[in-house]
Amino acid sequence: MKESTQGALAIFFTYVFWGIMPVYWKALSAVNSVEILAHRIVWSCVFSLSLAAAGRKISDIVSLFRSNRRALMLLALSGVVITVNWGIYIWAVNNGRILESSLGYFINPLVSMLFGAVIFKERLNKIQWLAIGLAASGVCSEVVALGYLPLVSLSLAFSFGVYGLLKKLSAVESIVGFTVETLLLTPFFLVWLMWRRYTGAVHFSYGAWTTLLLVGTGVVTAAPLITFAWGLRRSAMITVGLIQYTSPILIFITGTVVYNEPVSSVRLLSFVLTWISIIIFTAESLLRAKKAAG
Repeated sequence: MKESTQGALAIFFTYVFWGIMPVYWKALSAVNSVEILAHRIVWSCVFSLSLAAAGRKISDIVSLFRSNRRALMLLALSGVVITVNWGIYIWAVNNGRILESSLGYFINPLVSMLFGAVIFKERLNKIQWLAIGLAASGVCSEVVALGYLPLVSLSLAFSFGVYGLLKKLSAVESIVGFTVETLLLTPFFLVWLMWRRYTGAVHFSYGAWTTLLLVGTGVVTAAPLITFAWGLRRSAMITVGLIQYTSPILIFITGTVVYNEPVSSVRLLSFVLTWISIIIFTAESLLRAKKAAG
């Protein structure tokens, strides 16, 4: 299997996992969103450090801190950006705005493809532009359906798009990069949790199930982000952009079917246009690959 194909598959399964994550955050809805975010960062650091130690990557992490200031700066920025993304997403899910977060991740692939074309000079043909146009039309219809500028959606879209851009620019091995990101953030959130515990505002540990879910945020956060970073380094940004539609489609289904959030005919039109764009892009890619093989 080609390395680019492996990267695309890794990203696809990562987005499937992210698409069903609202169920996990809903199970923690009794906990304050910022507290969930703090636990997510701290336990992600613990889990990623364990993976780095098992994979004998600790020396690579130490070397990065000592000698690669550019990569360290990019990882510090990407850590801040993904923290913002996590915080908005957790808050949106636990405040009945799953479909609005879904819209954000519908917009996000357009941001990724824009970065790919503008920054990395990845070229699009006419059929690919048609697919992007249909997807953009779907997003616009969603904005019309909402009747206002969806700040939650736009914040999610651009924060994750910038995160992917920074990860690609840093060119650091996936486990090492994510471990460094969480190492840089953990001291701040750990001190915050300790202070909140001291003042009585945080009551960790909770019941056994809630405590287990909070600790598990490290695994469900770190594992897919590591596979995402691994696949991103092996894939074109345009390919990543189209695969990203897997996640918002699943989030959309979760919001409507599992949690009964209302869906209008215009919102359904957005869903259909997006699927058509994915079918066009996929068919064009397969035909191009077949022609190249011939």
